[in-house]
Amino acid sequence: MQNLNDYYYFVQVVKYQGFTKASEALGITKSKLSRHISDLENRLHVRLLQRNTRKFAVTAVGQEFFEYCIKILDQVEAAENFVEQSLSSEPSGLIRISCPIGLVEFPLGNMIAKFMQHYPRVQVHLVATNRKIDLIEEGIDLAVRVRNLPLEDSDLIVRELDAWQHVLVATPELIQQIHEPIHLDNLAQLPSIGFHVPKSIWRFQSKFDTVNQFQEVEFFPRLKTDNFAAMKSAVLNSVGIASLPRVFVYEELNQGTLVELVPEWELPRGVIHVAYTSRQGMMPAVRCLLDYLIEEFKKLSCQNHKII
Repeated sequence: MQNLNDYYYFVQVVKYQGFTKASEALGITKSKLSRHISDLENRLHVRLLQRNTRKFAVTAVGQEFFEYCIKILDQVEAAENFVEQSLSSEPSGLIRISCPIGLVEFPLGNMIAKFMQHYPRVQVHLVATNRKIDLIEEGIDLAVRVRNLPLEDSDLIVRELDAWQHVLVATPELIQQIHEPIHLDNLAQLPSIGFHVPKSIWRFQSKFDTVNQFQEVEFFPRLKTDNFAAMKSAVLNSVGIASLPRVFVYEELNQGTLVELVPEWELPRGVIHVAYTSRQGMMPAVRCLLDYLIEEFKKLSCQNHKII
């Protein structure tokens, strides 16, 4: 393994045309400086300098090697300057982030677009996928995930962003067509929208239950899809009732275009969180996006609580 210190010492000796002046400039002894040059020559198996008590000269190979060393040291300095500027200037560079498909549609896609508008020197590669990402293997800086509680053990750093809770919703127009109070016993008879699964079940727990007892309702969807946007569109068009993440429908609930059904019952909770390998050494752009997402989800959560 090359020792860049030896390259640096060699360059100084050549620049000062001797060990005496170079050692004074570097603040080290002549013997230590000479030992570094000797180690370098021994490793390269070549004589770089001709020196004795009366004269000092750079060999032909030494002169060419000196030119290479200058370029190497200039590149090292440029690399260090780049890192220093990156850590102190406006966030810039490439950020790789992964996120479940549903969250990209809302709200993460919109959050990232606003972030990029605010920081024009930032580039983002957004991977929309529902599979579990290996951050290190796939070079991902931040992974937004949705998990049920409790979270599994991991070597990653995890920051909670928001609760992930589904709510059963319908339009006021559809509710008016039903002509009877809606409760758990008649939910299965209502037109519904659900996922592509062999058996569609809503699993409810009373908000006032302290012993974690659940009640399951099997239903038979008119529309089956794996896409939250399609489900939401169908609900808004009164195709049926559906369980949707509250974070997807908080505006509609706030405006009254959707209504939460059986509000005394709740569906299982999860958590939206962001995972990353370490905050230490994190590039400013990545750190800035992380802090931005935490704040934006905090605002979203406050808006959600107003309508619960």
